[in-house]
Amino acid sequence: MLPIEEALGIILEKTPQLEAETLPLFDVTGRVLRRDAVSDMDLPPFDRARMDGFAFRSADTLGAVAGWPIRFRTAGEAAAGHAFTGELQPGEAVRIMTGAPVPAGADAVQKIEVIRELGEGLIEIEEPLRPGQFITPRGIEARQGDAMALAGAVITPAVSAVLASFGYASVCVSKSPRVALLSTGSELVEVDQKPGASQIRNSNTYSLSGYVARAGGLVVRSGIVSDDLDETKEAIMRSLQVADVVILSGGVSMGDYDLVKPALLELGAEILVEKVAMHPGKPTVFARIGEKVVFGLPGNPVSVAVSFHLFARPALLKMQQATEIHLPRARVIAARAIKGAPPRRSHQPAILTISEGRIEAEPLKWSGSSDLVAFMRAEALIVVPEDRERIETGEIVEIISIR
Repeated sequence: MLPIEEALGIILEKTPQLEAETLPLFDVTGRVLRRDAVSDMDLPPFDRARMDGFAFRSADTLGAVAGWPIRFRTAGEAAAGHAFTGELQPGEAVRIMTGAPVPAGADAVQKIEVIRELGEGLIEIEEPLRPGQFITPRGIEARQGDAMALAGAVITPAVSAVLASFGYASVCVSKSPRVALLSTGSELVEVDQKPGASQIRNSNTYSLSGYVARAGGLVVRSGIVSDDLDETKEAIMRSLQVADVVILSGGVSMGDYDLVKPALLELGAEILVEKVAMHPGKPTVFARIGEKVVFGLPGNPVSVAVSFHLFARPALLKMQQATEIHLPRARVIAARAIKGAPPRRSHQPAILTISEGRIEAEPLKWSGSSDLVAFMRAEALIVVPEDRERIETGEIVEIISIR
């Protein structure tokens, strides 16, 4: 059995990288940026009012106190998209709206609520203003030429807003990995069928398709493969013709009907990983056929999820040249005792709670790696080291976030 880190190192080393393509900004959410996005202007591009009110020369307001106001004449108005074109003179103020450019000559804004309007264009204030008051300075958010989003970043909706602000109508991104999903097992039927005796519905395709999408992949083919060597080989070959990655679930153990490894060997695959010192997910397989990669994941729903998150997910992100390919990890408090599985590293599904101001990991009550109903609630995996038979309540544990 390979240690997890060694297996992952082999997988990442042998995972090819995909080419780039240029797409409209509307189509790039979830994709990986391939070139730094650079600002083409200062942001904001002018000193901007943060309040509705009036713009002043702060020096003109010195000495204003309650009972001894200073009076100003309104010289005009500035609104978002409509700047005041003149220059503010001593004793003048300009009515200004939130987001509008601060007029030339002005260096402070006072909110409308504390200004007395006298009529006929006259106003009074009863407190001095400090320079820069209620003004967002030009370029404080970004300077022209700054790198705003770096190559390797996953484009979130917030990143899309930044790209739009700097004129990126189209964006250079990595191509999405094309992924084929094959669920193996003669006991499987499709979701729209009623299982007969000794049958179950195929759930792995649907969990894996969601995981693949969250990792930036595109499912291009899926199906059920019965426990037949020739059918397994044919399904893998057809999938390799349309996909960059083939992910099989089930059929990777040592039983008479576990045919994934024999099929891969007959297809000339180089099997690089076939047993990992982990629980669940020990029989995880990774192979290469030419420039294509194949994952063979255990068939139980929890095992397939754990193996995907630890191995297939980072590989899919590596293919896209993402800089962050691993799930977030943290150290929290164990809310209950947890059993280990020496000499394998264990991953226990858990939910996270906050108790007395600290984050705790509560292990889920589950009946084993086939318990997809319990796993549905999982927010994290509690990591139990290879040399620990038990983690006690209150101990510090490492978790891997899977939400």
